[in-house]
Amino acid sequence: MMILKLISQEGNISQDVMAKNVGIVPSMINKYLKVFEENGYILKTGENRRNMTYEITQAGKKRLQFLLVSFVDEVSELYSETKDSFKKVLQTLKKDKLRNILLYGAGVVGGIVLKVLKSENINVIGFLDDSAFKQGEKLQGIDIYSPEKANELKYDALIIASFRQSEILLSKAQEKKLEKLYVFKIDEEGNISLRKESLLYER
Repeated sequence: MMILKLISQEGNISQDVMAKNVGIVPSMINKYLKVFEENGYILKTGENRRNMTYEITQAGKKRLQFLLVSFVDEVSELYSETKDSFKKVLQTLKKDKLRNILLYGAGVVGGIVLKVLKSENINVIGFLDDSAFKQGEKLQGIDIYSPEKANELKYDALIIASFRQSEILLSKAQEKKLEKLYVFKIDEEGNISLRKESLLYER
């Protein structure tokens, strides 16, 4: 899908550029292009790889449309399964009336959690992240702050948006005396729930 899409956008794109965009080695790109040509999805012109140009055919455009629809369908199914895994989290937030949420960790997990919460009209007021490169930027339109900024914000819960680094981020949050801390727990069936944590000086 990605290769056909790149060709439809730029006919004189090189195989090396395709490989970098798709994330596979150039030799694999060459194999795909041969299959595409055999199936009538593309037309190639040029003497060698360096001056080769590509044109997507009508059959190629139809194949690309099919692949795009299939991709969207798979992503939707994956999102639905992910949302199901977060049912207990959503139940806890609604039961405890936690409406304004801060997420600690502006990474992949944070992005997924943001989408799930937004779909349930739960307000994410911002991300906290230790990376100076991320601070001041946005993730899916939501501001990324330094952890110290939390003291200036009004929030109902600060969720550690990580699984592998959860204990590290929790420890940092506790050292900074950040309040209303919650951490994800995962059971053996893959269901995710929230566990409320106390501050170090409260223990």
